Amino acid sequence: MRSSGVKVMLVLASALGVASVLVAAPARAAAPVPVLYGFGTNQHAVLGNGTITTDRSLSPTPASGPPGTIKQLATGLRSSGALLTDGSLWTWGDDQYGQLGYAGNGGLVTTPTRVPGLSGVIQFSLGDEGNGYAVESDGSVWAWGDNSHAQLGNGSTSSTSSPIRVPLLTGVREVAAGGYYAMARKSDGTVWAWGDNSDGELGDGTTYNESLPEQVSSLDGIAQIAGGGAESFAVRADGTLYSWGRNSSGELGNGTTTTVLSPTPVPGLSGVTQVASDGWSTLAVAGPQMGVWAWGSNSCGQIGNGTQTDSLVPVSIGLTGVTKIVGGTAALLQVSSAAIRADGSLWTWGCDAFGQLGHSGATGFVPRQVTALAGVTAFAFGDDTCSLLHQGGYSLAVGWIPATVPNLIGDTVAQAGQALNAAGLLFGSVTYAVDYTCTNIGLVTWQSPGGGARVSAGSGVSTRVATAPHPPFECP
Repeated sequence: MRSSGVKVMLVLASALGVASVLVAAPARAAAPVPVLYGFGTNQHAVLGNGTITTDRSLSPTPASGPPGTIKQLATGLRSSGALLTDGSLWTWGDDQYGQLGYAGNGGLVTTPTRVPGLSGVIQFSLGDEGNGYAVESDGSVWAWGDNSHAQLGNGSTSSTSSPIRVPLLTGVREVAAGGYYAMARKSDGTVWAWGDNSDGELGDGTTYNESLPEQVSSLDGIAQIAGGGAESFAVRADGTLYSWGRNSSGELGNGTTTTVLSPTPVPGLSGVTQVASDGWSTLAVAGPQMGVWAWGSNSCGQIGNGTQTDSLVPVSIGLTGVTKIVGGTAALLQVSSAAIRADGSLWTWGCDAFGQLGHSGATGFVPRQVTALAGVTAFAFGDDTCSLLHQGGYSLAVGWIPATVPNLIGDTVAQAGQALNAAGLLFGSVTYAVDYTCTNIGLVTWQSPGGGARVSAGSGVSTRVATAPHPPFECP
């Protein structure tokens, strides 16, 4: 486990007149580094690892980049994207409709590739119908991809594979893609919407499409927005949740299945800080305990309350301490949900036919922790379906693969090396200290981190090994 070029340094412990030897090993314990991982199917190169395969991956597989710290993940129509902290946007997967923003690439992109023409991006969203949106630091909004329903907001229905600026919008802080429509939230708390409006998803009280952004006049003080298939949501700064649009599965949470054309408060909820929708069901984080509430269709157990019974009103599912919720369709009729807790643990539930839950293909009707990942900071579900005969689904996560530190106390150096190797870990610093009791010579007497600790795979574990005393001291 240690290189042949190890440097040995003799240290005198003057207080005790005891000699110890410090072996400076090349591998040192370090803070876990978050990495982009994917699991599920990969028939459209959506996992970003340089391959294309219909075989599902049940364990996290690292992607090939992007080169930097990831701030946000999103998925769209057979496509994936990552926003880095440096403001660059990277996409990969299927570019059939120009949804990757590559100016007509048109094929499959197997590794993350930077979207040209964009910089200083602070937030982005990818649509399930083949388009993308990005907000730059100056408050401008850029759109690309399919425009068959005027969802690019530029006054036309002409599609484009290169990002174009959406007119009439300034001071924007967030954009949300829906099905053939989009919304934007400005820094002043107003909401603007455009595109398809056949189910009232634009919130203007009509079902007329809009090719340019228009303000949703009944909303103000909004802190977060979310779009679904044809349903829309907005969280006000005072914790009120509004919903409108299609409601065929009760996804608006108002106790009915009736379409709503204007924003209406969701009853029974207060202190809401976040909302997410997959087009059939809805999740929200609410209350001082940051608990998850869910409602709508529950065919896959995606509500997470242990049943497959739909709910027209919000129900608490008992998961608290949540900082991020994710609703997403992994494929047709394969609906899943996820949450990230403050401790970095990832919890998923719903259908898992393609391994998208990280639970080895086992459908779960209640949230279960994905133990294969820790320190998760971002997550997204995606649809990787080719056709009704070739369905697929996947997940993306930013985190690290954990390893459990073995208990090395009492092991020889050779035994400790074998145990660390088996656990996917390395030696850190190794200190050799004289043992005047002569009871532990050649054995590990101290380690850090201690046995049972969870660390990133490949980390180093520091140890202290007992050695025999030097003459004139001798062991019996």
